[in-house]
Amino acid sequence: MRQPFDLYSGELTKVAIKQKENAQVSLGKDGIKPTENRAISLNKAAYDKILQWVFDGKLAPGAFMSQSELSKLMDIPMQPLRDALRVLESENMLIIHPRSGIQFRKPDLEFIRATYQFRSIIESAAARHFAQYGQESVITDLINEHHQLIEKLAKEGITKGLLEEIEAIELKFHGTMISSLKNEFVEVTATRLKYYIKLIQLEHHFTPNLVKSSLLEHIKILQACLNRDQEAASQGLLLHFKEALHRHMRLF
Repeated sequence: MRQPFDLYSGELTKVAIKQKENAQVSLGKDGIKPTENRAISLNKAAYDKILQWVFDGKLAPGAFMSQSELSKLMDIPMQPLRDALRVLESENMLIIHPRSGIQFRKPDLEFIRATYQFRSIIESAAARHFAQYGQESVITDLINEHHQLIEKLAKEGITKGLLEEIEAIELKFHGTMISSLKNEFVEVTATRLKYYIKLIQLEHHFTPNLVKSSLLEHIKILQACLNRDQEAASQGLLLHFKEALHRHMRLF
């Protein structure tokens, strides 16, 4: 029986999530806790573990290996591994070469351009909607959080802790606008695009000036939202992505 995966987000469907509640499963040499949803949980755990290794840099972009090599390296049983790899291939995170092996996605110029083009289509609409309907207190809090992070950046420079805060506020800024649409199809697509951005950023080196520029672009968009200027919010978002695309393309 086919496992109830959402092939667009890599997440379990709502039905599977409900079935899986309160069941914690982990992969490893110590074995797996038996549950009624063992197969589903194994596939999800394998999927999560592979993604985490990719984003932690343990599986380098462009790396090529056989499924058996990956299974041994990550200590994941073959069947859950195959199921997880099929989902990841459908999400364009890797390529499965029949009777050959797996190649993990290495972002090239076209991948980066397409990612930002797709984000622009989705999030320009989200920025307009947020400017019209976003709660003033939420917008104000986001602006204040950005200013606080800029001040911290000026005092401390780039640190591991600050990078984690930057990632968190990046997700919060874009996620808040997208969630304001209250459209589950958009949110599922945004999840996939979030993975692409994380993949692109693996080879991106942050500097204080680049981080500050990005945060100031966020603030400009939020100020437009606070002023209920839908056009300015949308155009600010498009400019933000245009600048981000240029920053990434300078690496090539």
